[in-house]
Amino acid sequence: MALELRIYAGYFVDRPIYSDEDIKQYLDNLATYLPHLDKLYIYNQTKSDIKKFISSINASQKIEYVDAYGYGEAEIYQELVNKSIQENADFVTYIRPGYFYEESVFSELKKYLATSDLSKLAILTPMPLLACEIHERKSEAYRTIKGCRLLGALLNLHIYKESPFIKTEYYQTTFDYEYCLRIRNLGYDVVLAQNCAFRNQNYRTISRKLLFITLKAYERDIMDLYYETRNRYYLWDEYKYIDPEYIKIDKKLAHQERKEIRTRDKNYRDKFIMIDKAKDDYKEKKLGKYNK
Repeated sequence: MALELRIYAGYFVDRPIYSDEDIKQYLDNLATYLPHLDKLYIYNQTKSDIKKFISSINASQKIEYVDAYGYGEAEIYQELVNKSIQENADFVTYIRPGYFYEESVFSELKKYLATSDLSKLAILTPMPLLACEIHERKSEAYRTIKGCRLLGALLNLHIYKESPFIKTEYYQTTFDYEYCLRIRNLGYDVVLAQNCAFRNQNYRTISRKLLFITLKAYERDIMDLYYETRNRYYLWDEYKYIDPEYIKIDKKLAHQERKEIRTRDKNYRDKFIMIDKAKDDYKEKKLGKYNK
């Protein structure tokens, strides 16, 4: 018999929503998951008025608005999880403007949860892809992985209670991977739904010409780069003996990412200044929001 699960979500508005074109796009994105939710919290991280956008949402589900200006992603996620637990939700996720699930994906994820043994399943994540990327379907529909972003992923709140905190001092990024490492160390699973795509429209292609070759890449936000670099050092320190295999893989990945910035981003000098700043702040034991 399938379980009846209560699923909550947070919608983290990290940019002003002014134009009718943006409102339409974000409403279309919301339509890919909103009908499957029991409640949606809208967290406004901007100073802008988004009442027009909220009033345009046609939903029978309960929607609650929260002013979250000045708060980091990790802090808001912790607040979302706590509220969802208080209201007896079973799973929670968060989404940002510009992200959407492919057709029928959210209902497929719900079906998997409703018919699976949830005693060890801590996180179920769809396959994260840019809107332009080709989705190659796999014969193995679901498999366990080492970690994921919690953006778009469904967090089991019953398992969360066994390790009930998010590293809010990370402020932005990496707190989700730290949670994955911590929860896996307790014996739980992070599961990837390989044939269920979660798309990101927020990307920009950049290029750099070297001699007769044009090298292309996707733009890395400079502040995300700062937080990711700084927080990774803390993560590597904490888990170097607990999960050395993951740390080895992540260090290699970080090296590859920086190499790509150096060779493909014409503004690489600015990016590397911020990377160096992140390293310095780590050495000085700084956490929380970035201060110039």
